[in-house]
Amino acid sequence: MFQDSVVVVTGAASGIGKRTAIEFARQAARVVVADIDDRLGAAVVDGLKSEGLEAVFVRTDLTSEADCENLIGAAVETFGRLDVLVNNAGIEISTPLHDMSEHEWDKLVDTNLKSMFLCSKHALRKMIEATNGVIVNVCSVSGLVAWPGIAAYNATKGGVMMLTKSLAVDYARYNIRANCVCPSIIDTPMTDTSIGHDATVKEEKAKLNPLGRLGTPEDVANAILFLASDKSSFITGAALTVDGGYTAI
Repeated sequence: MFQDSVVVVTGAASGIGKRTAIEFARQAARVVVADIDDRLGAAVVDGLKSEGLEAVFVRTDLTSEADCENLIGAAVETFGRLDVLVNNAGIEISTPLHDMSEHEWDKLVDTNLKSMFLCSKHALRKMIEATNGVIVNVCSVSGLVAWPGIAAYNATKGGVMMLTKSLAVDYARYNIRANCVCPSIIDTPMTDTSIGHDATVKEEKAKLNPLGRLGTPEDVANAILFLASDKSSFITGAALTVDGGYTAI
């Protein structure tokens, strides 16, 4: 499906990003794994290469414009072009808004929203030249509804939602599509940090979804690959929920 396509995936050292990088590579894409974690990022690439797949790791601080520009440049220099950007990196800080420090707010905004602006900015320049490209942003159901207790996180994801729609509107004339996926609670290391490892707690969270289970990184990766593929060629500016029915209630 993605034979010889060049795909950049941010936050690809673990969780949704890791699974997405793996699935693209297994569909014959050439994958650029971007993350600030050298050890885990390199391990993802080593695993892909052991399967005979094409991938490189580029250490990237996604809050730095120089690093984001270098990431996109490295993708083009290594593989000759850029077809797909998956803006996946994100964090959650659950401090109540009235207790949140300015540093915490800035860290959330920089990681969850600014990083998508920076990577998209430099990817778009390459995609405009090629008059072709796809951007898929990993948003959240928090971009659609307000999860209790994480107002700042919700705000960043609302920003991702509108950034995605704006990209779709502004760059359609260059044959560039932009969509986002909106997961609910996905069983990832970030979720373990947020809600813990306790199986009982996870079971209670799973009951929030009509399907009665937590999502998996594969669930989200499959949606991302669909939005990046020609099978969604007439879809842009859309938000695809991957939430087990959570937002249908």
